[in-house]
Amino acid sequence: MRDTAIKWLVLILVLLAAGCSSHVLSPAAHSTVDLPGGYKEYSRDPEAATGRTLMLAGFIVSNRVSRDGTVLTLLPYTMDKRGVPRSPVKGSGELLARSERILDPARYGPGHLVTLTATYVGREPRIVAEQQFGRPLFEIGEIQWWPREPHYPYGYRYPYRIY
Repeated sequence: MRDTAIKWLVLILVLLAAGCSSHVLSPAAHSTVDLPGGYKEYSRDPEAATGRTLMLAGFIVSNRVSRDGTVLTLLPYTMDKRGVPRSPVKGSGELLARSERILDPARYGPGHLVTLTATYVGREPRIVAEQQFGRPLFEIGEIQWWPREPHYPYGYRYPYRIY
């Protein structure tokens, strides 16, 4: 009886530990990443990152769908070791993530967070105020969508009257 209880306890602990160590992207997608530092490592030397795959997290600013696929405009986010987006990267601009697939604008619309593997292609040429500049352009490998977090309003009315 005691041995059976110990075996069940060990089995439950192993299953719980396995659930804690999972990553949000598939192992196949995770194994394709060859720039492990993510956006911060990319931003140190963008030219050296050309053609390399990295893991990114971001906040979707816009979703542009065409016959060629979808282009997401993202604000880069930091992520934890599992790949869950945490907070915006300070001092970074927008980046573009392009997919040959049509990504549903309702699901991948503005205001959602995503985690993805992406290969750096180059910069998208753009002229703003008669100056040449460009946003980084990435080709999406695998993408994980995160639902919006619900807004919890203030729990109760302010108890004091304002005179």
